[in-house]
Amino acid sequence: MAKRTNPFIEDFIPQSKVHVGMKQFNNNEDRLKKVYEKTLLLLFKGAKKCPAQDITSEENALSATQDKQDKLKQLFIGKDGTLLHSGNMVDNKLSVKQCSCGGGVESQCAYCDMNLCGGCQHVCVRCERAHCLCCTMIGLEGSEVCVSCYS
Repeated sequence: MAKRTNPFIEDFIPQSKVHVGMKQFNNNEDRLKKVYEKTLLLLFKGAKKCPAQDITSEENALSATQDKQDKLKQLFIGKDGTLLHSGNMVDNKLSVKQCSCGGGVESQCAYCDMNLCGGCQHVCVRCERAHCLCCTMIGLEGSEVCVSCYS
């Protein structure tokens, strides 16, 4: 026997489930435009904090001390959003290592790599490595134990 025909075929609209999550909600053009404008605003605010006079004075000091072998350049964002070419890249190796108290560096903390002088280093009883005050705990009987050995 054949199926009956549907008498309500003219009024029938096929339904489907559509899930709209936060990602789909936020990915419309208006919201993306607002995010883009906010990002540009934050970049321009950061560029205003670094005046051009300081950049040029640092450029002159760095170019005098660094070799010309390095072809890499440091770029800065100008006040109008353009990129400024302002000299060689800053080399982190030029900094003089000192302990936080101002003494000469004898070792580094084995846990957090902080520079330590002879007065600031604490030797762990168990692993016998030098640690800073923040990474040292007082164990049983007043002995100094590092954070990694403390249990």
